Amino acid sequence: MISIETNSYSAFTNLAFEEFFLKSTDLGDDILMLYQNQPAVIVGRFQNTLEEINQSFINDHNILVARRISGGGAVYHDPGNLCFSFILRDISPGTMDASKYIRPVAEALIRLGIPLEVKGRNDLTIDGKKFSGNAMALHKNRLLFHGTLLFDSDLELLAQVLKPATAAIESKAIKSVRSKVTNIKSYLSKDKDVLDFKQALKGLLFENNAQSEYQPTNADRAEIQKLEDSKYHSWDWIYGRNPATRIASSCNFAAGKLDISLELDKGWLAACHIQSDALDPALIAALELGLANIPYTCQDITAALDGIELKPLAGYPSKKELLDCILNI
Repeated sequence: MISIETNSYSAFTNLAFEEFFLKSTDLGDDILMLYQNQPAVIVGRFQNTLEEINQSFINDHNILVARRISGGGAVYHDPGNLCFSFILRDISPGTMDASKYIRPVAEALIRLGIPLEVKGRNDLTIDGKKFSGNAMALHKNRLLFHGTLLFDSDLELLAQVLKPATAAIESKAIKSVRSKVTNIKSYLSKDKDVLDFKQALKGLLFENNAQSEYQPTNADRAEIQKLEDSKYHSWDWIYGRNPATRIASSCNFAAGKLDISLELDKGWLAACHIQSDALDPALIAALELGLANIPYTCQDITAALDGIELKPLAGYPSKKELLDCILNI
């Protein structure tokens, strides 16, 4: 088995590493990567990003949002979380078995003194609390099997980040199943930091495997960077793959109530419907027209509102209050 170090704390870079070595090059053996990310939320390939994250909290705390090529639910990464990534050869759809692929990780963790249990087929728990989840992506006869290991993550921040807005959001996307979570560190008999843990885990995973280190070439890194820039940084990949979505929000202002219903298609505002017992019909019509056929982003909605004359009448919402209502902040 081959070990590769990404030498990066960027979720975009590390996801690009995984896809590149899954799809673009064959090193002739299975691959293992262990890495950490700066704070980021990673949603599954078939999820609706808007349903999985607290966008306003993420914006306020400068947390990255990324989409991976595997299925499964949304997860939070930070430097206290260790990610593992196996790229396995000679796999066919009929032989894929997550319980088999997680077994070496589980056995290594048990040897490190972690009193874990395997929940379902492949979730790892301690005292009923989850600390590891995983997902898969198949490309031809090669399989990406990757997952998380909560070692010393900020669990309070995790709970805030993966807490969607209160507005009603409807789509046919795969929904995450929320679980109680815990960190591994508090169950270890000896005090370790995440880098100590990484080296100990790596040693056990390679104990019965001939290990070789592969240093990505300049050509590899150029292709990985190209993939990162064109795909993983892309709004189209992160938000534009969202399925058709309906968002309903209701806000109360001094002058009265405002009900907003939005229809999104591939991340774009396809239609906006507003009902109000306070705003004048001309303003409602201007808002409905101006908030159609634009990306559902803070920047684009702000620009649309800048083009609409809002009368400074008593009790009427300000531009900022309208923006917050539309974005469910």
